[in-house]
Amino acid sequence: MTNTTHASHGASAGGAYAFTRNGYTRTYIHDLTADDVESAKVYGRDDETIGSISSLMIGADDKITDAVIDVGGFLGMGAHAVKVPFSGLTILRKADGSDVRVHLDTTKDRLKAMPHHKN
Repeated sequence: MTNTTHASHGASAGGAYAFTRNGYTRTYIHDLTADDVESAKVYGRDDETIGSISSLMIGADDKITDAVIDVGGFLGMGAHAVKVPFSGLTILRKADGSDVRVHLDTTKDRLKAMPHHKN
């Protein structure tokens, strides 16, 4: 029995997919700090770890526009960095605030096939 379910395969607010996980609630950008999200593991559509957020990109309006996700590699070495729209991420926070999970409706292979993002 898995602890994770996909509430739907359709897009929810902001283009993110409606992932759910027992003990976690959906968290929105206005409830987060950069420290909450940077370095967080990113999980794919089947709840597998597909990477981690290495940095956030801020627009002219001082809002987060994109996340840079490191895919593959070991201890940060040899990772393939890709840029994805922040609005495509679903962010869940444990009820007691001790953990943040970032979900993206894709796979590790699809991220690796994306163009490399150069800082």
